[in-house]
Amino acid sequence: MSTETPTQAVEAPPTGRACVVLLGGRPFAIDVTDAREVVVLGSTTPVPGAPPTVLGVMNLRGSIMPVVEARPLLGLPAHTRSDRALVLADGDRRAAVVIEGVLGLAALDTIDPTADAGDLTLGAVALETGGRATLLDARGTLAAVRRAWDAAREGHET
Repeated sequence: MSTETPTQAVEAPPTGRACVVLLGGRPFAIDVTDAREVVVLGSTTPVPGAPPTVLGVMNLRGSIMPVVEARPLLGLPAHTRSDRALVLADGDRRAAVVIEGVLGLAALDTIDPTADAGDLTLGAVALETGGRATLLDARGTLAAVRRAWDAAREGHET
């Protein structure tokens, strides 16, 4: 009887995970360290003078949070109706980004930085289903919304 143990290939755990959502009919991946939760949008209160990317604010368990339409920032047409949003966070900055749906999770073990790269994207990731998703820069997206908000406020302070 042999005392050798058969060698089996063991997959290394992925270096990270991403939440894959649908925006403008396209899959986008967001690092789970930047995503907090998916919420059902109830009532959204419009904010006078807000930029077009800010649809309004919502009350999420006692915290007032902007509800953001990120598709135009990504060069995609705005979606007229959706009742879901993905809450993104960067430190104390949070926003609920309207999404069309959640597709699942993906591994972030390989990122192609040249594919789908743009101002608010970091590249592309392969999906387990065989497709690809554009990796969204959540922090960059929140910063772009903040810049739009600041520009809108400056325009109304004259």
